Amino acid sequence: MTKPFRILTYNLECGGRRQLEAIYQVLAATQADVIALTEADDPDVVAELATRLQYHHVWAPGSGNRHIATLSRYPITRWQIYNRPPLTQAALETAVSHPAGLLTIYNVHLLPFLLLPFEIRRWQAIGKLLTIIRQKSPGRHLIVGDLNAIAPGDRVLQKKNPARMRRLMWLQGRLIFRLAIPRLLHAGYTDCFRKCHPGEDGFTWWTINPTTRYDYIFADATMTQCLQRCEVVTWETAVFQASDHFPLLADFQLCGQ
Repeated sequence: MTKPFRILTYNLECGGRRQLEAIYQVLAATQADVIALTEADDPDVVAELATRLQYHHVWAPGSGNRHIATLSRYPITRWQIYNRPPLTQAALETAVSHPAGLLTIYNVHLLPFLLLPFEIRRWQAIGKLLTIIRQKSPGRHLIVGDLNAIAPGDRVLQKKNPARMRRLMWLQGRLIFRLAIPRLLHAGYTDCFRKCHPGEDGFTWWTINPTTRYDYIFADATMTQCLQRCEVVTWETAVFQASDHFPLLADFQLCGQ
């Protein structure tokens, strides 16, 4: 059996310059074939990580001060950035040439805050992304990244969040609206972590006091059939120094198209 294809999505917390060595340790330890980085705000950090890992990479600007990048063990055949309303902060489309055939990654970072107006913006962004994908007909593909949204049935431990976040949630009676993720699920995508771990929280934020699952790997119908595992990376010691997010990885057993 051939080696599984491994993808990692990781929020670098404001670019990662101060945590560069810890981030590298995490990426080297997880040995992902494709690494989707959000809050990749410093292009020099991305370039240095790619050089040290000996990966191809693309960096692109987001709509504000949050940027995005994808690293790949395999050649990158094309890429395109989408960063205009309603698709903000950014979605980076990257096609990689895997030995089993072309695979397209949509690396996504959506607006933060669980307040209703922001969730409506995320719902709109997902709608635009789905329109782009339908128009592109990319074949097998994944949607990954920090969606800053809460899936149906997921818990958020609001009492353990920072005081500023608790005050914001108080404005809407601590209610959590779930509009964006259901739009992906209704379009036929599989939440890979939830498929593999139906009863677990899978919190990806915050590393010093986990409260929330913001980071996702969604698979189309073809990739869902290839899914082997999906895990939050908590076992590598450096994750606790590298970012305020835990990375999320998934393995897929690919076969030729």
